[in-house]
Amino acid sequence: MENDREGPYSVLTRDELREKMKKQIAEISEIFSLSKSDATVLLMFLRWDSDRVSDCLVENKEKVLSESGLKPVVANPNQELSNTSCGICFKTCDEYYLEDDDYLISTPYCSHMFCKTCWGKYLGKNFYLVEKNQTRISCPHPACQAAVGPDTIQKLTVRDEEMYVEYVLRSYLEGNKVLEIKECPARNCNYVIEFHQKNYDGDEEDYSLNVVCLCGHIFCWRCLLESHKPVTCNNASDWLFRDLKSLSKLVSGKKPLSLSSIKTTSQKTCSLPLIKATTNTCPHCFRRVDLGTKQYLRFLTCACGGRFCWKCMQSEEDHKTESGMYKLCNVLERRVEVETSCMEHWRASKVSMKKAISDLQAFEKSNIENPGYLSEKDVTIIRKGLMLIVQCRQVLKWSCVYDYFHTEYEMSKREYLRFLQANATSLVESYSKTLNEEIERASPATSENFCCVKHKVTIDTINIGNYFYHFIKTLREGLDDVKVKSYTDYGGLFWLCDRCTFGNTWFHKECTMCSDDIAAGVELSGLSLN
Repeated sequence: MENDREGPYSVLTRDELREKMKKQIAEISEIFSLSKSDATVLLMFLRWDSDRVSDCLVENKEKVLSESGLKPVVANPNQELSNTSCGICFKTCDEYYLEDDDYLISTPYCSHMFCKTCWGKYLGKNFYLVEKNQTRISCPHPACQAAVGPDTIQKLTVRDEEMYVEYVLRSYLEGNKVLEIKECPARNCNYVIEFHQKNYDGDEEDYSLNVVCLCGHIFCWRCLLESHKPVTCNNASDWLFRDLKSLSKLVSGKKPLSLSSIKTTSQKTCSLPLIKATTNTCPHCFRRVDLGTKQYLRFLTCACGGRFCWKCMQSEEDHKTESGMYKLCNVLERRVEVETSCMEHWRASKVSMKKAISDLQAFEKSNIENPGYLSEKDVTIIRKGLMLIVQCRQVLKWSCVYDYFHTEYEMSKREYLRFLQANATSLVESYSKTLNEEIERASPATSENFCCVKHKVTIDTINIGNYFYHFIKTLREGLDDVKVKSYTDYGGLFWLCDRCTFGNTWFHKECTMCSDDIAAGVELSGLSLN
């Protein structure tokens, strides 16, 4: 592939998005000899699909104009202007002419008159301040379908005009059925992201496309959470909104929720903490078992007949020694160690990520304050490198979540994962140091020196991107390089996946959870430069 090939997405400012929208409106207006106001109404009505607008205008122009509210309504010839009153507050024209800068206004396609004040209230209540964007703004009269376009709005107040411009832009952003456009979910960020499907090599349903905004925020295109490779959207959601909070309490020394801490109330509750504390999943049939008043018992008997320890989820036989005595659960201690190490890794990675984002923002600020001292190509090289560091830090942070969800019972895989994490961290730190040195070399006083090393920076950027691509691919494949003991001695209606421990029926030759389309396919397109 060519290195100058356009990427799978582009980051746009709101002004750039507005210009893109105006260009589309101007094209429809020029081709079909429509006013820009009518072209705006038509594009909003047909969800900014220029091809569909063209087809409808060619096949049956009268029909599409009528459906979109651009068909003139015959006015009442007996109606006199002096007797006309606002259709909402019923004040007459004579009363409004006595007031400053307020008079009756109608659309070009009907004769229903309304004052500026009532127009503003109607538009704000039904359109501007409503979360769901409508495809058409109609006349305030209940029985009238005449369209309200820019030519009507420009007669209103400046505030109404500004709100209408934002409303049309929101329609272009949210209601567009041709372009895939999303706002950056970062707080106070005004950038928008346009996805280019034709330039994307991954699967159409690939949930894990990394999007790197110029504000420094990286997020998942599918779920809009922060980028969470190499784990799935469901794992990321569980971690952020469920497990992270409980683990923070564990590491900080606070006691986790226990049965004794849950007070019985007269009301029925189905909160997640209550369910987790009072029920457990039988490892034999995978049904939820209610502990009830049996929390003093160590082993429970499920309705399927299987007995298991409700603390560590192992069978009763696994707790017996050769002498027939019962031994303590060592799984709990191992789990606490995993949770603690994952939490510490998560916090340390967050600090490193903030530093990487800070470096990116500092470079963007310097580039704005000192324009022209680097060529556009040199700026792109440095920006790609800094954005890549942010992405790598993000992957390293979420690799500990992968550890938390996928290596609980596989010590050899956990050790291999931590070896890969340490190696990847070392490479990122070395690359970050090299890049920062070259940025200093590219200062306004010594920008000429940067020309001789930018080739090395480009090669290093490609190499680090490829390394992390294979790092994520290795995790996606379940660390298959490490062979672990399978559950060959397990009998029953299900067999347990060696990777995720999911219970599959014997009719399935591969794990249904691991081969799920939602949980499959991780491609590091955000890290690829080609």
